[in-house]
Amino acid sequence: MPLKIVIPSHKRWDRVFAKNIVVDPIICVAESQKEMYERYNPECEIVTHPDDVIGLIPKRNWMAKHFGELFMLDDDVHACKYLAAVPGEKTVVKDKAKVTRIINELYDLACLLDVHVFGFTSRISPMMYEENAWLSLSKMITGCSYGVRWNKNVWWNEELKLKEDFWISCYMKYKERKVLTDLRYSFSQKDTFVNAGGLSAFRNQEEERRCIMLIRKNFGESIRLKGVTNNGKGVTKQMVEYNISVKFPYSVHHIVTPKFNYNETDSIKCARRQTCRVARGGWQDHCRPCGRRSERRSSSNRTHQDL
Repeated sequence: MPLKIVIPSHKRWDRVFAKNIVVDPIICVAESQKEMYERYNPECEIVTHPDDVIGLIPKRNWMAKHFGELFMLDDDVHACKYLAAVPGEKTVVKDKAKVTRIINELYDLACLLDVHVFGFTSRISPMMYEENAWLSLSKMITGCSYGVRWNKNVWWNEELKLKEDFWISCYMKYKERKVLTDLRYSFSQKDTFVNAGGLSAFRNQEEERRCIMLIRKNFGESIRLKGVTNNGKGVTKQMVEYNISVKFPYSVHHIVTPKFNYNETDSIKCARRQTCRVARGGWQDHCRPCGRRSERRSSSNRTHQDL
């Protein structure tokens, strides 16, 4: 049975951007909003939940039980980015079939590893990408693009109204010790903090602070305060006073990580047209000083770190 890609939405029938980046998405809305969503999104299947399921977190609990296995995209997601791109290579993945395949490949790996929460990184730039650590079992997922394989441990605390990605990442790390994160791709949102509908009715400084304190109460020193932030946009400064990060006290090593043998070196032209000493190993030669891909691929044996 193919993985369902579901877009939870609320009062944004004319602004479901996420439907444009994947194949055959399902939009999940309240029963009272079905007619409007069908009018503006005739190409999509509309699945409804009872009107008494109010808020994103109760909706996620409902969807997980209803679909069983699904991938969730926020309705304001408008692009998928490839963070492993080299200079001159396009980062935005525009092919809907390719984006859908990327999601399904991560789901297949989650099934293989028996992981029940899987998703993509919140990193936004290729400058933040680590070539030797592109899949992880020890990092949290981002809230706008992740999937679940429902079991008794897949549960969101409905006392929260915001920060549910922190909750599910921490809770699953506590219960099952692993969350699968693909660090090669990220999904970008459009007008998150100023877009009407969705969570805009709940998002304010007081609610952000309350949710942070509740998460901190449950998961202790794993939750770290990052300080004042405006999320890159001055207009959101009054919306979000604080932000948080997570550092788990226990971890599982990055998986499928090439280990380069730096004892075997050679001088060749790298992608930056400079003569660099490169390590031969893994899937291809890499330029050690500049970190760019070389012009030729290695034929040496591949080695990987153990899980």
